[in-house]
Amino acid sequence: MRETVVLIIGGIVAFVLQSVLAPNIAVLGAMPNFALAFVATAAMLRTSDSIVVIAFVLGLASDLSTGGTVGVMAALLTLAAFIASRAASLFGNETVTVSLAISMATSLIVEAIYAFFYIATAGVPAMDALLLRALPCALYDCAVVLIIMPLMSHLLARSAPSHTAPTSSTVRLR
Repeated sequence: MRETVVLIIGGIVAFVLQSVLAPNIAVLGAMPNFALAFVATAAMLRTSDSIVVIAFVLGLASDLSTGGTVGVMAALLTLAAFIASRAASLFGNETVTVSLAISMATSLIVEAIYAFFYIATAGVPAMDALLLRALPCALYDCAVVLIIMPLMSHLLARSAPSHTAPTSSTVRLR
């Protein structure tokens, strides 16, 4: 129960950061997707069904607040939760390197799919959408994951004593 409350509060914080902070720290049109970083990190750390529901609701709230096509970000965040959760259960040996690789792959896949949707609906050239939007945003998302992962690992480890945080030979996230 406490884990679900932590995830809901984290989703609300990610939504507020996405709405308030992300537009103000955009660099050359690329801005971080705090919601995507939160969902990918939480799905790696907890493989429960509640993160998929939170991802959908967070994406739907994001779609409704930005005025974009309703359902696109909801579907993409749900896909991100699924990809990160399954990749963590298959490849996750609970090291920082594998966790970062999973989050990088997840954010790159989601940003590329969003760029293809942008190409199809706005008529933007493919190279511009992929190289000037998807790749920089995915790299920005990975930088945000570096901040979110230790925080989420600590919060979720406190809610469940049996949780083992991702570790490295030189860096411990707990």
